[in-house]
Amino acid sequence: MANDTESVLVDTSVWIDALRGRTSTVVTTTQELLSNDRVLTCGPVIFEIKRGLRQPERNKIVPLFDALIRLAFDDAVWDSAGDLDAALRNNGITIPPMDVIIAQICIQHNVFLYTIDEYFRSIPGLKLFAP
Repeated sequence: MANDTESVLVDTSVWIDALRGRTSTVVTTTQELLSNDRVLTCGPVIFEIKRGLRQPERNKIVPLFDALIRLAFDDAVWDSAGDLDAALRNNGITIPPMDVIIAQICIQHNVFLYTIDEYFRSIPGLKLFAP
């Protein structure tokens, strides 16, 4: 589990839950992470958020992501993510490809992932944030 100073990449599943106010603990935890300047993002999360937003929401929400630190990734992440996905599938585990990339970005940067998607628990070497 992350300590009180470590940065955390917030997954799309958490953003959707928090922005819609679905689960009070997710909303509160996300607000605390934001208040403590601990939230990270990455290109795939931005992609997933933007593709699901309607125009009125887009004008309010997209600028919020511009204020976050965006973790960069290079060809090594793509290569590693492909290897990771193949290994998972060989073990009978199927995870959406974009989420494999998000997981690999977290692994490469050695940061925690805050998610509500249970299948991330199947990924070896991925540090999951537990509020």
